This record gives sequence, structure tokens and C-alpha cells, in this order.
Amino acid sequence: MTTPQHKIGSGFGARSTADDVLHGIDLSGKLAIVTGGYSGIGLETTRALARAGARVVVPARRREVAEEAVGGIGGVEVDELDLADLESVRRFAERFLATGRSVEIVIDSAGIMACPETRVGPGW
Repeated sequence: MTTPQHKIGSGFGARSTADDVLHGIDLSGKLAIVTGGYSGIGLETTRALARAGARVVVPARRREVAEEAVGGIGGVEVDELDLADLESVRRFAERFLATGRSVEIVIDSAGIMACPETRVGPGW
């Protein structure tokens, strides 16, 4: 069974960019977390959010790769996080909570692509 798709009238389409969506929006003072924010569509999302004034945290399994990818983008910081490791998730959450900052935007784009289904982590 499938659900028919229909337009929602947003004015955006397949050729819309993240900058198109954020045009005229000031995200100064807002904090975003973007998993997968250092490659592909996640990197473009990170760039667009930063251009709109947001501070962006990019959690990354490969910290050095992430730091190189986002190094020239102002307002972006990288932290360690392996989503396939619950201890890593706990450590990231504890570090983040200890900063006392609140999060206004979360974009979970890590690992989103046309891959065959796989299982990661203990019993997942």
C-alpha cells in the first residue's frame, strides 16, 4: 500500500536550495545541531544555517575529516559522535548538556542515502 503524494504549497521544489529556503530568515542567536553536517547535503545545510547566522554544532564520527570540511565556515564547531555507539552518544549528550546551551534546530542527516538496510550497535 502506498500513500499518494501531493504538493503542500510551500513554494519550494526539487531545484530549491537551502539558501532559497532560508532567504530572509535571521537565525542569529540560534543553535543548530546537524548530524552528517560535514558532507553532502548535510554540509550544504551547515553552510546555509551558518550564513543565516546560526551557530552550528557538527557531531562527527571522523572528527578530523569534519574539521577539514567545515574549517572555513564561521560559527561552526565539530564534536565527536558515533551514532552506532551508544556510549559515544551518551558522552556527546553529556558534553553538550554541560555547556548549558539550548538547541533550537536539529537536523539528523547522518547516513541518509540509498543504502541497503543494515544493523549497527549492540542488538540494533
